[in-house]
Amino acid sequence: MRGGIRIGSIYGISLYIDPSWFLILSILAVLLGNAYAKLSPSFSLGYGAITAILFFLSIALNKVAHGLMAKARGVEINSINIQFMGAANNVERESQDPFSVFSIAISGPLTSLFLSAIGFTTTWLIAGDAILSSNPKVIEALPSSIGTMRTIWTIIALYFAQINLFIGVFSLIPALPFEGGHILKAAIWKLTGDRFAGIRWAARSGQFFGILIMVLGGLILLNNFGGLFLIVLGWFMFGSAGGYLYLNNLQQALLDLNAEAAMTRDFRLVDADISLRDFADKFLLMEDKDANPIYVASANGRDRGLVSAEQIRHIDSHEWPSKSLQALIKPFDEIDTVELKDQISKIVSLLEQKQLRYVIVRSPVGSVAGVIDRGDIIKALDSKLLWRIPSEYIKQIKADGKFPPNFRLVEICEQLTQNNQ
Repeated sequence: MRGGIRIGSIYGISLYIDPSWFLILSILAVLLGNAYAKLSPSFSLGYGAITAILFFLSIALNKVAHGLMAKARGVEINSINIQFMGAANNVERESQDPFSVFSIAISGPLTSLFLSAIGFTTTWLIAGDAILSSNPKVIEALPSSIGTMRTIWTIIALYFAQINLFIGVFSLIPALPFEGGHILKAAIWKLTGDRFAGIRWAARSGQFFGILIMVLGGLILLNNFGGLFLIVLGWFMFGSAGGYLYLNNLQQALLDLNAEAAMTRDFRLVDADISLRDFADKFLLMEDKDANPIYVASANGRDRGLVSAEQIRHIDSHEWPSKSLQALIKPFDEIDTVELKDQISKIVSLLEQKQLRYVIVRSPVGSVAGVIDRGDIIKALDSKLLWRIPSEYIKQIKADGKFPPNFRLVEICEQLTQNNQ
């Protein structure tokens, strides 16, 4: 969630900026510098940079207000990553009700509109009533009436006001990642009672508006270089909305899928009363060198426990014919198991917290219904979400005993667990 450069903290919330800002501010400085070329040819780029930095501060203050309101509503925020398109808040727990989502979302636009009012007021204080005139000749005559420097700072203040007005109004577009998208999410959540439905609608809306803005930017680019900005904006918007949709679908799948849907019968049932010699000859010696099978001991029609096959090394081989497999059995009440209806999110957390290679799934009568490892979970999600993951990759996950870091399953399941507490 971070992936940025730390620039400080506020009320215990660490602030990060996305590295893409360096490129964005450079482009904005060049584009905005043209407005100062006639007034200050030698320092027009510098004034463009100042205006670009004010643009960044406008975004930053919007998102800081967003984070502070979230904290006020009981949402624990660890960090804010100020991105060009929104800000990724690293949260401990998401909002638990639609009103909190609405309150947090509306705080950003209100902050921008307040900053816009400050900008327009500052513009009026510097330039007076002349700035209110719609006659372009009056504006062009400002340098001769109030001086060049005051005119420059008037333009800067006016840009600041217009930027924040744009952000305040534009962010209310009902599409993720904008605050208007979160407001739409809250409204649909309130109407349907389904948080996931709210996110789906808002994310799809974000993708639609992203495409629309890119098309509009392309049309403008035919006559004006400024259309490039809209293309970049639409591209960021489409990608960010897609991220929300991916996360939403993954969260819902982790809650919808249970152990029964993901488990396999990839274990061997052995008689608990056979000797260790028979167990070694009929099972251990017959396995492939790199195999790591799971053995479940059964006696009198009941599953007794998990066989700790590696413990046979600590028993003298001369005792193997006289000792039964009971010596290697670990009862189920001494190991971590899950039930058929347990959610996959719970199993992911269990595997990671206990650093288990796999977990046993037990039926209502206490027998072993199946086993689940990390590869089985990825395969179940692949089937549910149509990821089309190659079988070789799933086999590699099974062998490595680790979730792919780019899937972010552990982090997402931890948040789901905290949200349901």
